[in-house]
Amino acid sequence: MYSLCEKAKQVPKSSLISSYTIDSICLYSLRKAVKMRCVRQSRFRTELFSREQFTAAEQSSYVAGGSLQAQIQALQAHLQIVRSPQEQELILAQQASLIERLNEAQRQQQELQRRLQEQLIGIPQQPFQIEEQPVIRQVESQFQPQQPQFQPQQFPQQPQFQPERPRPQQQQPRPQQQQPRPQQQPRPQQQPRPQQQQPRPQQPQEPILFPAEAQQNTEGSLPCSTLTGEAGHCRPLVKCITFYAEVPELRRQPCKLQGQQLGVCCPLRKRPSVAPDRPNHGVLRPPPPPQVVIPPFTPQQLNNAAQEALERIRDRLQFIAALFANNIILHPATPAAWHLEFFQTTNATLDQGQQAQKNVEASVSLVNEFQLNPDQGTFALPTFSILNTVIADTCPRPTNCRPQKYRSADGSCNNLNNERWGKAGMALQRILPPKYGDGVNSPRVAANGQELASARVISTQFATDVNHPSENYTLLVMQWGQFLDHDLTHTPISRGQSGSGLSCCRDGAIITADLRHPDCFPISLPRNDHIFARFNESCMEFVRSLPAPRPECNFGPREQMNQITGYLDGSNIYGSSESRQRELREGRGGRLRVQNVQGRSLLPENRGECTDDNDVLACFKAGDTRVNEQVELAVMHTIWLREHNRVATELARLNPGWNDETLFQEARRIVVAEMQHITYNEFLPIILGRDYMDKFELTPRDAGFTQLYDSTLNPSITNAFATAAFRFGHSLIQSHMQGFTQFGSIRENLELSHHQFEPYVLYQDGALDNFVRGLSTQPSQRFDRFFSKQLTDHLFQGPLDFGLDLVALNIQRGRDHGLPPYNDWREVCGVNRARSWDNLREIMDSQTIEVLKSLYPSVEEIDLFVGAVAEKPLKGALLGPTFVCLVGDQFARLRRGDRFFYEEAGQPSTFSQVQLDQLRKTSLARVLCDNSDNNAFMQPLAFLQASFLNQRVTCDSESIPRVDLRYWTGERTA
Repeated sequence: MYSLCEKAKQVPKSSLISSYTIDSICLYSLRKAVKMRCVRQSRFRTELFSREQFTAAEQSSYVAGGSLQAQIQALQAHLQIVRSPQEQELILAQQASLIERLNEAQRQQQELQRRLQEQLIGIPQQPFQIEEQPVIRQVESQFQPQQPQFQPQQFPQQPQFQPERPRPQQQQPRPQQQQPRPQQQPRPQQQPRPQQQQPRPQQPQEPILFPAEAQQNTEGSLPCSTLTGEAGHCRPLVKCITFYAEVPELRRQPCKLQGQQLGVCCPLRKRPSVAPDRPNHGVLRPPPPPQVVIPPFTPQQLNNAAQEALERIRDRLQFIAALFANNIILHPATPAAWHLEFFQTTNATLDQGQQAQKNVEASVSLVNEFQLNPDQGTFALPTFSILNTVIADTCPRPTNCRPQKYRSADGSCNNLNNERWGKAGMALQRILPPKYGDGVNSPRVAANGQELASARVISTQFATDVNHPSENYTLLVMQWGQFLDHDLTHTPISRGQSGSGLSCCRDGAIITADLRHPDCFPISLPRNDHIFARFNESCMEFVRSLPAPRPECNFGPREQMNQITGYLDGSNIYGSSESRQRELREGRGGRLRVQNVQGRSLLPENRGECTDDNDVLACFKAGDTRVNEQVELAVMHTIWLREHNRVATELARLNPGWNDETLFQEARRIVVAEMQHITYNEFLPIILGRDYMDKFELTPRDAGFTQLYDSTLNPSITNAFATAAFRFGHSLIQSHMQGFTQFGSIRENLELSHHQFEPYVLYQDGALDNFVRGLSTQPSQRFDRFFSKQLTDHLFQGPLDFGLDLVALNIQRGRDHGLPPYNDWREVCGVNRARSWDNLREIMDSQTIEVLKSLYPSVEEIDLFVGAVAEKPLKGALLGPTFVCLVGDQFARLRRGDRFFYEEAGQPSTFSQVQLDQLRKTSLARVLCDNSDNNAFMQPLAFLQASFLNQRVTCDSESIPRVDLRYWTGERTA
């Protein structure tokens, strides 16, 4: 069986043949061999045949099919090389002959499976009728362009019919009117059905289903039995995606659907009830504060501290002005300057940080004057309010909220009782109190007061570069994580006068104290650094995060700000303010602004940020300012810009009486629901594991509504999530961003460090499609402690000799924010506190522990990001236990604390039952298909590598369901 791999490797190499094609053949060969071993071990087959008869028959079928498949692949590779039409015709004729023989081999193989299915379930099965596999059709379509049925379509086909409007008495009552419980929600008796003007070649669309509730949505599914003997139903793989973690196992148990396609035997398992040890549905609760002595401050003493803070702010501003006048600023065209571009900040945000600095200075004054210990600074000071002091004007002003159908731009009034929860510009919330060196402001140090090891030293020894590509996941896992992160978190950093960048290093060394900005926190570089030593560099630029106003208007530790909305609400598409939304909107038809480039819609240009060397091509503008950081991020932004405009255009066709505002808000409402469904239905099961998702009710429902909204739960982004946990994706990043042609060859191969803030390749014809193929083909790296040198040595390097170190920046940022060490988070997450290095062996390998022992004086001092990245992944999850806990906590908050969440009942924003059924058909594969220029194929599970069951199909295939927007015809508007 491994001869398939050897044959593939012997195919002559050319510029049109990529290594991923050969790897795919080898992986296919390996899976065939594994499947043969599984066949021999099945205990059921001796009842139907003798073991020798069955394995001989099936092995013969597999070998024949595998050999023919290898020959077809080899011919396809050869066809990419030859140029003579006569030779091409000869090869195509040979392929056609081999395809015929392959189909016959598959008929024999599936007839054996049919007979086995009869034995398993006791129901006579109809003989299989083999259809050509999509991969074979793709070969033909690529080299026979005269066959229009296989030609890529620029836009999805529009419906050729109009639905009949349901009569008023037959309409489904909206849940906010009657507020029925989700399980009692009746399905509509009549739904619009297409008139059968032209027969379609495939089955009608069905909603994406989940197998967790055995009694729901099993109509039309054949019963089956898994390899482990569990009862199940035969379903398409895309409708069994609750079992993401078991896809390798599902692939080994194919079954026949009612049509002629193969499905998987999807287990019927009840969702477990919420665990008694976590009755809060996965949301972490902070531990009670320790007992500390409360200083007997008088109101006069508190006001004096506030007055002193104002004087120190004046001195600070004079010092910053002097730095600016003496040109002690960050110089342009340096890695640190490009890094600063990643943290664009508005003047309003900087003003807000300046107001918050008053509280920081007042709290520091109290600590210093009254010699408070760190615990008193952390826990005693917050018992005193600033409302009766001269800095009371720094407190946010309350606003009145009313229920609305549409979200606000800045996230305010999502919670009607706490209007600032999740609002842009608010402080990140804390699960554990900070551990600052002085209890209120200075970065974290060791328990004995000594400085911790340099973040760069830890990075170079701990986060080495080892190539560990994932066997299952595509680079879309990484890219969706970054895109999602930019919808949830953006912490601004401090700046100098007029928004200038702060410089903390000069001539390769830490700048002297008399010229050092108070928020400088540079990273020391070792003398023997393998990159920086040759350039006599001993200092890496680092500036502290901008402070945020304390939510309770009290004295206490420094907090950090989230300058975008803290909800999963598409703010990376639409912006986090009314002014940003106005900049992005076209003002007609509910659409977002685009620039038309040779008939292709791209993001609007942003010449004020960056242009190419010839000042011709400009960077892009989107809802989030980090859109230009790397090409594939800009690709994702472009896809979702197009998705909004596609939805808005269709809604305008269905509802010609709607104005621009209604079309925009309704399209936004649908697009945000799609993003939420993809995140909870496809992405998070990979990251957290199916068991965690089910245990804490994060898995989307099969049908009906939910009533999980908790108005007492603060959904705001946690500091640990933004500063450490959701940075896990840095481990998944590849060194190169690859674009693939429709023939599988690599067209673009961009080195990351030389193509940051340079998205100009997307102006080229076909480039966006190439990178969509790349994201859905190129594997991500595994989640582990190994990081690409593009990140640790060359971040934002551009044409220079060296860059920054992302891992070191992550470690330093955690210390800047006062994040407690790793061991504290283990404890709050229910993992036993490590009392010695040996206690880590259960979740870390011995080599990693030895590295950590050489870097930290004690197991108590490990930085959160370092310790959590070092953990082995949980079974069925991408992450280890600590990051599963912290990421799960955040998405539980975003699920239960969002009044507008797409599945929730009883709200002004609630979708109708039929609309919700349609939204549950959403998949990332469908969004990519609908909004690419000319991509004709995609695997249904876009986060997973294409495989025998998750094989690429045409974008108009029913295997990638569509959301039918006709159910928004006549939708009630606000």
